[in-house]
Amino acid sequence: MRDRGILTERDREIIPQDANNPRRPEIKSRIRKRMDRIEEDLEILEEHEPELAEEFRTRLCAGSEYVALMNVMDDVQKDLEAHRERVENDD
Repeated sequence: MRDRGILTERDREIIPQDANNPRRPEIKSRIRKRMDRIEEDLEILEEHEPELAEEFRTRLCAGSEYVALMNVMDDVQKDLEAHRERVENDD
């Protein structure tokens, strides 16, 4: 059996098709439940495997505001370190 993401193979077939498919509400409900479980899984990862939690967030949010925010935070950290070095060297 192939691993899957949040969608089953059947979900992947039905969702792009007719929006009036009678199974669509059921599929949406199951997907919402899976999203709840993903949140719970992420909490477990944060506590016990923080590196995996961070990797998950990065992959899930690639190209989004999260990645942009992390880049800005990295830049701010570098700037703070540079200022700290200057202050220490001026003393």
